[in-house]
Amino acid sequence: MKLASLRIRVTSWYGGLLAVALVIFGMAVWLGLHNYLFTTMQRTLEDESANIIDQFVAHVDAKGVPWLMAEIEESYAPESDGRYIRILRQGQVLYQSKNITAASLGSWPLGESGAQGSNGFFRKIAAASAGTILLYTRPWISPSGVRFVVQEAAPTRPIDRILSSLLIALCLLTPVILTGAAVGGYLLMNVPFRPVVALTQQAEQIGTRALGERLPVIPTGDELERLSISLNRMIDRLEDALAHNRRFSADVSHELRTPLTILRGELEPLVEGPHLPLAVLDSVGSALEEIDRMSDIVENLLVISKLDVQGPLPRSPVNLSALALSTVDQMQLLAEDKQLQIHAATAGETWVPGNRVRLQQVVVNLLDNAIKYTAAGGEVRISIFTERDRGVIEIRDNGIGIPAECLPFVFDRFYRADRARSRESGGTGLGLAIVKAICTAHDGTVALESREGAGTVARVELPLCPPPQAAPHDEQESGGHHPAETLQQIQR
Repeated sequence: MKLASLRIRVTSWYGGLLAVALVIFGMAVWLGLHNYLFTTMQRTLEDESANIIDQFVAHVDAKGVPWLMAEIEESYAPESDGRYIRILRQGQVLYQSKNITAASLGSWPLGESGAQGSNGFFRKIAAASAGTILLYTRPWISPSGVRFVVQEAAPTRPIDRILSSLLIALCLLTPVILTGAAVGGYLLMNVPFRPVVALTQQAEQIGTRALGERLPVIPTGDELERLSISLNRMIDRLEDALAHNRRFSADVSHELRTPLTILRGELEPLVEGPHLPLAVLDSVGSALEEIDRMSDIVENLLVISKLDVQGPLPRSPVNLSALALSTVDQMQLLAEDKQLQIHAATAGETWVPGNRVRLQQVVVNLLDNAIKYTAAGGEVRISIFTERDRGVIEIRDNGIGIPAECLPFVFDRFYRADRARSRESGGTGLGLAIVKAICTAHDGTVALESREGAGTVARVELPLCPPPQAAPHDEQESGGHHPAETLQQIQR
């Protein structure tokens, strides 16, 4: 499937938005937990410091330092729960938990010696072996004017470990969630996209020759139902327009045949008349040439119109190999006039279901183009072979080729490349259009590959069929009986 398909784009947008949402959610969770854990630690340090001041420091002058030390060890046991406690009086250490050493905690700030009031402050410091610790320092002045400082600290390592674990979990789970969501979303879209796939497949089967078919109307009541109805209405309009154009082409071609025949009948006796001035004779001859050219165009238009509007052609098994060889024999004179060589190669019998006259017309038109646009001394090669379940006619020449910008339009009616097709060459621009119409009527395809100055390759593919029990009599003959008819249709 192409990366630019709607399903891929929707999945990409869905995955991208989900990724942004997960990143924002993960950051919010991490920051929220970080703030909660550090706020809880700060509140605990503040409460414990306030209790130490109220219950022990305020009574130390009356009960003594040993009592203070014993009560703090009994109430808080700093060595066991990882707390660090230090009490200073007038700048001198009054109490310090045993887990505080110069090697482990380094130099603690003692706080402002002249601090007034009871407001404490926090500071993060890096200890030598304990890692980062959060230190709370709270000054207090007794009623007698003695300055005390209570310092309590706790390591942040447990919090850092929790936050690191959460970050790792988020980094590992986010890709898994995104992958699962993308795959699940892609698979879930099969259901809403199933009607779109059905519409696409049905639309692919509707061609210019089979517009009678319509797209299935999806009874969903949403945009898809309105889309299928709108497309069917558009197909109705296209079918009416195509039918009108085909009728118009057929009617015009048919109506033009009679006046052209009358003109020819009126002018031909003048040419045979005696004592006709030379200037008049030239004018009448030029008019007759234009009438012939217009007659060819009208006949070709009639052929295309019949192929467009009529039903399936009457078909019978046709041996492409024998057909091509007989056509090559018929066109040898054209090749000899231009000093060209035609080489034919077949890989045994190649049977296709079709109309022999029309298929011979295809070969004649393509061969005539190859001969017409190949310089003297060149060569034309025609090959007939099978490829998979198709019979292939391939015609190669080393002629002037077709400009790359003209290739997409060579099968359009009346189209002639400036340097490769001109009125002087005798072409009407309908030969390849007839070839394409005949191939389409036979459920086949035709394609051209060309490089200017290097030649052209024409390739026709037709469906195969089993050979008949007994080959038809006209297949055994060296040539068909329609060269005059088909050579009239070989204008490019």
